[in-house]
Amino acid sequence: MAVTRALRGRLVFYSSIYLVWILLIFYATGGAHGQFSSWLAGWRQWDARWYEQIWREGYPRADPRTLVFPPGYPFVVGSLSKLFSASFLATAVVLNLAAFFMSAVLIAEWLARKLGASAALIFVFVLSTPAAYFAFSAYSDVLFMLLLWVLLWLALAAPKPRGLRVRVAKCLLFLVLPWIRLTGYALASWIFARRIVALAVLGSLALWLGFNRTVAGSAFYFLRAQELFGMPRGNFFQGFADSFFHLASDRSHPMSWLEFGFLPLFYLGALIAAGAWLGKKREGLLALTIFSILLLSYNQGFWRSVVRYDLPLTPVLCLPLLVNAASRAPIVATLCRAAFYALIVAQFLLQIYFARAFHAGAWAF
Repeated sequence: MAVTRALRGRLVFYSSIYLVWILLIFYATGGAHGQFSSWLAGWRQWDARWYEQIWREGYPRADPRTLVFPPGYPFVVGSLSKLFSASFLATAVVLNLAAFFMSAVLIAEWLARKLGASAALIFVFVLSTPAAYFAFSAYSDVLFMLLLWVLLWLALAAPKPRGLRVRVAKCLLFLVLPWIRLTGYALASWIFARRIVALAVLGSLALWLGFNRTVAGSAFYFLRAQELFGMPRGNFFQGFADSFFHLASDRSHPMSWLEFGFLPLFYLGALIAAGAWLGKKREGLLALTIFSILLLSYNQGFWRSVVRYDLPLTPVLCLPLLVNAASRAPIVATLCRAAFYALIVAQFLLQIYFARAFHAGAWAF
């Protein structure tokens, strides 16, 4: 009973902080200065339009380039919008905000118990992620984040004994995740961790290739279609070099310097360091997941959006800092606490900056 009461107390805290965060983004993006409908419409930018088009028109044979977006997310949002007689955008925002809240609570509660860190601080850190404002738009990243962390929880922390239902749930998640975001195919790496259920990802891939062939006449059309969205061909090293080019040449354009140069490199380095730290802590599956998603996301065709693609992974960045903040060495503890709070402040400032830009129609991840 005491545990239940404590959890209820934390849920009240989480809900209160989450409401404050929603109001922060609402006011920061001009929600208090006009009609709510106009403010909401401002979140229908960039990929959000493509997801709605997929729901309304499918994948037209005359223009199948929308195959860069798998149909899972528009199908879920569109079905719910039809069920509740609501607009596609409004349904997406409600779904994403609910999914982001559940993700933050799951991550905070699980990782706090797992590593002995503060659940409240982890929760706030998740909210501070620079790309978290995509929860207010019709983008698939937040739903993918929730399903990914549910899968990780099932694989590593589900109550024992783990019966048939848990295995079926994991198998379904492996099948579904790549149809929400193509990043889900990175989870095939779990096979190397002897997670045989990850073979379901290969079944999902076979279905996806067949779907592409049916719609566009080529099983790998979704790769070629990326070029139609301005994503150049390349590899990790070309993308790495391109970000250094932006780092050196875009200093007179702060927004471009941040999203194309500094931030991709910073989060790549920070996530690699966090993954290595988790590996040292014998959290091999978490580390493998981080490295495999990074490997898929960080190539030249994706670097302009990798800060958004990092959204599901970013919560792990706070773990080394929070755990080492309890170090017996005073200098180490002080430095880790200072770095943690500085990172939270910097991330919130970046989040507000890019949320305002996105809402105004600018490209922001």
